[in-house]
Amino acid sequence: MKKSGNKNHSTSNKKVKNATPLEYDNISFKSKLEMYCYKLFKEKSIPVEYENVKFQILEPFSYNGEKIRGMTFLPDFVGDTFIVECKGFMNDAFPLRWKIFKHYLYINKLRYTLYLPRNKKDVETVVQKVVNNLKVRLL
Repeated sequence: MKKSGNKNHSTSNKKVKNATPLEYDNISFKSKLEMYCYKLFKEKSIPVEYENVKFQILEPFSYNGEKIRGMTFLPDFVGDTFIVECKGFMNDAFPLRWKIFKHYLYINKLRYTLYLPRNKKDVETVVQKVVNNLKVRLL
């Protein structure tokens, strides 16, 4: 995993299906749901950065002389103990990428709690769970 170092805007030009790109706090969000999540984290004083940590979940390799590209995963938000990926609409490839990402975390013994909110109500629940988990850790 590495910091992408691009704090002021999205590191990818990929369009999210049915999403409305927005800007807030000098950050270009790919969707309203991602911006909503960011705002709630900020309201609760939970430090997060948008699309700042990229995981190399599959290394590039060669097979029978063919070069195969690696695969990365760029979650929306990564905290000390949690990862949030806002997904209002899932394309066909996402469930497999999500499974490979979980496998990557498992084999590298990275102990994050994963959240996959699909709507505003889910985001509110996720942020409250993160707040509650942080309170427990401080006790």
